[in-house]
Formats: sequence, C-alpha cells, structure tokens
Amino acid sequence: MWTIGLSGGIGSGKSSVSLWLKKQAIPVLDADQTVHRLLSEDQPTIRRIAQAFGQDILDHQGKINRKALGTKVFDHPEARKLLEEILHPLVKGKMFSEQMALAAAGEKLCVWDVPLLFEAGFNSSMNEVWVVWVTPEIQVERVMKRDSYTRAEAELRIKAQWPLEDKIKLADIVIDNSGTWENTVIQLENILARIKKRMGI
Repeated sequence: MWTIGLSGGIGSGKSSVSLWLKKQAIPVLDADQTVHRLLSEDQPTIRRIAQAFGQDILDHQGKINRKALGTKVFDHPEARKLLEEILHPLVKGKMFSEQMALAAAGEKLCVWDVPLLFEAGFNSSMNEVWVVWVTPEIQVERVMKRDSYTRAEAELRIKAQWPLEDKIKLADIVIDNSGTWENTVIQLENILARIKKRMGI
C-alpha cells in the first residue's frame, strides 16, 4: 500500500485538501479524529492523561474536556511534550491498524492526515509526504478570519507549530494553496494522476 503523509500548518488549507481527497474516494486516516476518539472513548488513555494532568480535566461523563486540557498544555512546552509522549504512539498504532484493514480490503493507496506529522516523527513511516503551503501573511489572515482571533492570537498559535518553511524542506510534494482553490485543485489532480499511474489504479 502506498501511504501519503499530508501535513501543513494552521490556516494553510490542509483540511480542504483532505476533504477533496475524500471526495475522490481516497481513504484518509485523520489523526485529529483519532485523538478525539481516544480522549472520549478509550478508558486506559483517559485514565493515563487524567493521572498526568489532574482529575479536573474530566467532564461530568468522565471524558476528557479538551478545552480544560488545552488550557494546561497550550503555551506550556513541558506539559505539551508530556501529552504528546502519551498520545503520539497511541495515535500511530490506531492509524496503522486502520491502514492494515484498508490494505486487507484491497485498497492500494491511503493518506495520513496529520497536523504534527513531522513533530511526531510520522513522516519517516510514509512513502511520500505532502505539505500544504501558503505565504506567512495569508496564513495569519486565514487564522484570524476563521477563528476570530486578533493578529497577536493568530501569530501565537502559528508559532506553536513548526514553521511551514521548515516543513516544505522535508516534503516530497509542496501544494501551493496561496492562490485560488481552482489552482490548488489543478495541482492535486496532477499529483494524484501520477500516483494512480504508478500504482496501476
């Protein structure tokens, strides 16, 4: 099975690319959804994180309140590192199991949609890596518009991730999403056609 790691930065448009791929009937494994399931359904994970960060991060149903957890880890590098050390191996294991199920069902291609692809070291397990890129100013503007943040708030959240300029140095494919969406789709169609030709699908 040919595996593609899809990443980008907040406001780059990675989610739009992921949605487009799904509409082309390409299986997409979503790291954020995997984390959400772990935090809301997986009791061993919930217990481990509550032990690490305190029982006050649990809601009345015993699930992790992501906002309360976020308050404890955002802008606290050591706390965020601890959370990532707990979650990243679990997420990778779950997604790998999903990939194996897809392969067993006859799929030849799948995409791992992982915001922290490089930070978590998932890129080393991919056949190729795509990064959705935009200019720094467009990234700030999109985050401000999407989340109703001030410029300072948007820049703070962007700085919490690896810079896009660093990510594109490690990418096999860079998707420029700074222009129109139509231009992005043309890039995606060309990239996908190349892969399908190689895979015979």
